[in-house]
Amino acid sequence: MATEIRDGAGGEKRARVDKNNRLETFSITESRMADISIRDGNAFIITSDFVALTTTASFTGMLYINNTDTNTNLFIDKVRVCGTGSSMNSMQCKFFKNPTTGTLISDANDGIIVPANLGSNKTFSGNVYAASGDAKTITDGTQFSQFTIHLPGHTIQEYDGALIVPGGSALGIAVQPGAATTACIEVQCWLENKE
Repeated sequence: MATEIRDGAGGEKRARVDKNNRLETFSITESRMADISIRDGNAFIITSDFVALTTTASFTGMLYINNTDTNTNLFIDKVRVCGTGSSMNSMQCKFFKNPTTGTLISDANDGIIVPANLGSNKTFSGNVYAASGDAKTITDGTQFSQFTIHLPGHTIQEYDGALIVPGGSALGIAVQPGAATTACIEVQCWLENKE
């Protein structure tokens, strides 16, 4: 007796087997961030503004993200760092785990937070501070990553959700240009319950 696989939604469609005895399927691959953005609107684009940097002898704190909801994890999809320049130069970047002090944090200058799904009314559960000018500091926390970008230009660090900021934790990003530049930082991320 033949067995049929039918549409579970009640339609009249049936699964098809090709001449090599393979079940035919059609699939669409999308990122986890896109899935969260479409399904519940809990994905966000977090950015600093454009900041004119003339301090080249030390790092300037650019962006601070604190996940204050202990029931969620913040998953980082991508981090984009960019800077201008009139001739080729470079800019060093550092990431810090759980910074708590420095003028980037004490100034509490709001960063820019927009739902990745522009039709979403979800709000980000946490604090986001961005540099209001040159020479803002991050004075503690544990450095855990670093890289260099060429100026003028940008880099995209792809984490695909492997970089996680649990509830109660924070991420800080600082840069040190080799020459005066105007820089900005963008973080693409999503929130999910820990369950």
